[in-house]
Amino acid sequence: MSSIYESIGLNTVESNAASQANTKKSNDALSQEDFLSLLTTQLSYQDPTQPVENAEMVSQLAQLNMVDSLATINNSIDSLSSQLTSQQALMASSMVGTEVRLSSATGYFDGVQSSQFVIDAGDGAEDMVLTITNEAGAVVNTINIGSGEGELNLYWDGTDSSGETVPPGDYTYSVNGRQNGVNNDLSVFAYGKVTSVTLGNGVNDSILNLVGGGTMSVSEVKNFG
Repeated sequence: MSSIYESIGLNTVESNAASQANTKKSNDALSQEDFLSLLTTQLSYQDPTQPVENAEMVSQLAQLNMVDSLATINNSIDSLSSQLTSQQALMASSMVGTEVRLSSATGYFDGVQSSQFVIDAGDGAEDMVLTITNEAGAVVNTINIGSGEGELNLYWDGTDSSGETVPPGDYTYSVNGRQNGVNNDLSVFAYGKVTSVTLGNGVNDSILNLVGGGTMSVSEVKNFG
């Protein structure tokens, strides 16, 4: 299975640890056959003059039934977890090569392709001004956007205020606009391109690996394409 995942840009998580855990589980688990063998051995060695009481026998059989039920539940949970992991892997694999909306306003510019971001202007905003800062916090460009409402999907071409292309790196977008006569800082979300996926283990989410070294959980994805 790992070779199939690797062919679509996926990396498995803790596969070796999972294999060791399964081996330990198979060695340590007390099966139904083991329990019956122990019970049979106990009965064969009991004192004929003091046989096992009916209540004790019933109790032991009840324990056997409980062990069997727990084993069935554990198998069902393992099966469900495996199905969920497979579904998540398929969904995550479809994101490789696409742009996903991040939970922050900081995105990576690769020095070539325009960088996407989205502004949430709500019911409407006027005189919006976009400010772009680099990793050091220095302003590299300020752009007048004008008016708009709702979600505004825009692209920055990676140039500074002089029209020169900035070097690759993380850049942060901030937007201020007037809403109902009051200047407000608007919500901005950057996008990142998915290069590969690190699969989860059924408990932890799969992780999207982004251009520039960033990561995000699959469950955090709100929009991609």
